[in-house]
Amino acid sequence: MIKTGKSSKQIKSTRVSGLKGLVDHRALRAVVLVAVLLLAVYTAFFRLGLEDWQADEPTYRIAGLAYVQEGDFSINQEHPFLAKYILGVTQVVFGSSEAGVVRIPAATASLLTGLVLFAFGRRAAGYWVGVLALALWTISPLTLEFGRVATLEVFLAFFCTLALYLGWRWAESGSWWFAGFAGVAVGLATASKLTGILFLPAILLVGLLKIGLSRRLVFQSVLLGLAAAATVLATYAPAWSEAPSAIQYMLEKQTRHNDRGHAVTINDVSYKFPPWWAYLWWQWKLYGTLATLSLGVAVVIALLRRRTLELYLLVAALVPFLFLSFYAQVKLSHYLDAWQPPLILLVALVAAKLARHRIVGGIVAVLLLAPFVYLGIHTVQDVSQVQPGPKAAVAEHLKDTGHDKGPVLVWGSGGLIKEYLPEARVLKKPDEAQGEEIEAVIVDRSAAKRKPNRAVENYLATNSDRFESSEPVDKFEVYTRKSQQ
Repeated sequence: MIKTGKSSKQIKSTRVSGLKGLVDHRALRAVVLVAVLLLAVYTAFFRLGLEDWQADEPTYRIAGLAYVQEGDFSINQEHPFLAKYILGVTQVVFGSSEAGVVRIPAATASLLTGLVLFAFGRRAAGYWVGVLALALWTISPLTLEFGRVATLEVFLAFFCTLALYLGWRWAESGSWWFAGFAGVAVGLATASKLTGILFLPAILLVGLLKIGLSRRLVFQSVLLGLAAAATVLATYAPAWSEAPSAIQYMLEKQTRHNDRGHAVTINDVSYKFPPWWAYLWWQWKLYGTLATLSLGVAVVIALLRRRTLELYLLVAALVPFLFLSFYAQVKLSHYLDAWQPPLILLVALVAAKLARHRIVGGIVAVLLLAPFVYLGIHTVQDVSQVQPGPKAAVAEHLKDTGHDKGPVLVWGSGGLIKEYLPEARVLKKPDEAQGEEIEAVIVDRSAAKRKPNRAVENYLATNSDRFESSEPVDKFEVYTRKSQQ
C-alpha cells in the first residue's frame, strides 16, 4: 500500500501562503488603517488649544489675519505669505483667533503629511510599508514638537512631502502632468518657507535616474522649475504692487539675519553662530539615543543598498541638512522638521526590506522599530495629558488676584505673556512704568539664567517689602503688589 502525504517543504509552503493570504486580507488592511488613522486624528487634534502659544505663533496669527481681513501685507514680510494666508483664512471662517482655531490648519497639515507618506510608501513598496510610514509619523515626537503648533515648518513639511511623492510619480511615468504638479508642490513648499526650494535637487536627480538623460528630461525639468517659480509668485498676487518690494525685503532680511546669527543654547552653552553639528544634537534630543541609532542604521543600510528610491529619500533629507548645517549660519531647532518625512519613510522601507529576510532580518527590523514604539507610547500619553500651559496659568493667577490690569513687569517671555493679559501693559524695564505702580513682576527662571537683567533684579531687591511672591508656576516666579491696608 502506497502512503501519500505532504512533505515538510509543502507544509511550510502552505503555511507561508496562508499567512500571506491573512496579511493581504482586505478586512485586516482596512481595520489596521482605520485604527492608525484614528490614532493620527487623536494625536493631531485632541486638546489642541490648551497649550501655551509658542514662539512666532502670535506673529503669524496676527499677520495672517491682517493679510486676509485688511489687505495689510506689512507684517512679517521676512517670510513668504502662503502659510500665514492659511492661518488668516481660518480665523475669518471660524470667526475666532483662539489657539484651538488657529492651530487647526497646522494639525491638518501634519495629518496630511502622514497620509502622503502612506500613499508614497504604498506606491513605492506596498500597502504595509505605507501603513508603517503613516504609523511612524503619527507616533513620532514630531507630532508634539511641530505638528500641533501654528508655525511655518509644519506647512513646509507637508508641501515638501507632497512634492517628493509627486516627483517620484513623475520619475516613474515621465508624465508632463506629474512634472507640472511636482513643480507646483515645490512652489507651495517654497511659498511656505524659502527652504522648500532645497527639495528640488532631489526631485531632479530621481528624474535623471529613472527617465535618463534625454530631451524629455530636460524639457520636463524646465517645466517643473517654471511651475515652482510661478506658484511662488502667484502666492504674492494679493499684495499686487507691494509684492516686488516684499520679496526684496524678505531676501535682504534673510541675508542680514544669516550674517548676524541668532542666539541659541545647546547643552547649556550659548551660541550666536551654532556649530555645524547643532541639528544632530537637536535630532538626538528629539528622538533619544535608541531611535536616533535606528535612523542612523536606516541611513547606512540605504547607502549600502544604493537603490533608486532609497537614494532619492537620502538626498531629499541630506541636501537641506547639509545646506542648513554648513552654509546657513542661523540654526534653530525647529528647522530640522523639514527633512524628517523622508527619514521616516526611509525607516519604514528599510524595516520592510529587513523583515523579508527570514528570522535574522525580522529580528533586526523589530530592533529598528522598537524605539519608535516606545516613543509612540510616550507621545500618546503626552497628548492625553495636555493641560493649560504655565503662561496661561500665570495670567489666570493675576486675574484671580486682581493684578491683570495696569503695568506688569516681565523678565523673559514678555511677548507671549501679553497674549494672555490683554488689559495689562507689559513692561521689559521698570523705567517703562513712567511713575505708575507696577502691579506684578513675572520672572522666567530659564530666561534669567541665560541673560541676567540687573534692572529687574535691582527693582525687586529695592521694593521687596511691596511685593509678595506666589507659589512658582512651572518655570515662572510671580510677585504681586501687596494690597494697601
